[in-house]
Amino acid sequence: MKSASRRPSARWLLPLVCAGLTGCFSIDTAVFLNRGYTEDDLVREEALEGRWAREKDIDAARVADETPEPALSIEPADATQPCYKVTFHEGFVSDMLMAKPATSAKLCTFRVSGQTFIDVTRWPEGIDVEAMTLTWHWFGAVDVASDELRLKLLHPFLVADYLKDHPLDLPNVTLENGDEKQIVVTAGPQEIQMFLLLHLGQGDLMDEEYVLQKLPPPEAAEAGDETQN
Repeated sequence: MKSASRRPSARWLLPLVCAGLTGCFSIDTAVFLNRGYTEDDLVREEALEGRWAREKDIDAARVADETPEPALSIEPADATQPCYKVTFHEGFVSDMLMAKPATSAKLCTFRVSGQTFIDVTRWPEGIDVEAMTLTWHWFGAVDVASDELRLKLLHPFLVADYLKDHPLDLPNVTLENGDEKQIVVTAGPQEIQMFLLLHLGQGDLMDEEYVLQKLPPPEAAEAGDETQN
């Protein structure tokens, strides 16, 4: 995440480090307890499927005559449902200050007022009985073409600061552990959707746009290398 004067430079995606968006998170952030969609809101965004890389990695690989490494890999989770499995690779981890590459998560796409959003949660979703943790959710807006992916992720530090000043704008509770406090958003799908639409339009709680380019399938890339050789 690129630094800015009003945006904290700490690990804003720290919860992802805990391998599944579980109950392990930074107390400086707000977390969402519920999904942002109903079954009727889900859409299958097939253009998301594939491997996505940063432009600078593609350029560097071209100069070195190597195959670029993906920042994200997105694949169908199950043929019977519209959600996906997303894997965060080194480039994305580095940019977002995550500390654990190869973390996988569940990614569901839903559409509200013509805008496509993503809901990212633990893979697989549910309760981890052994670790005694619950799944939580995070959200972003996505625009995807055949070869370009644009992400604007909701910024958890900014959401926490916003809810401290506007606690009635979105249902939430504050969990206290001594002097430490954690905001847990308890809003339902419709309230979350209205919140996302409002602040996507205002741009005040979203991180900077993150742009990725689609890589060819591994077999196509290998065939291209063989042709050149």
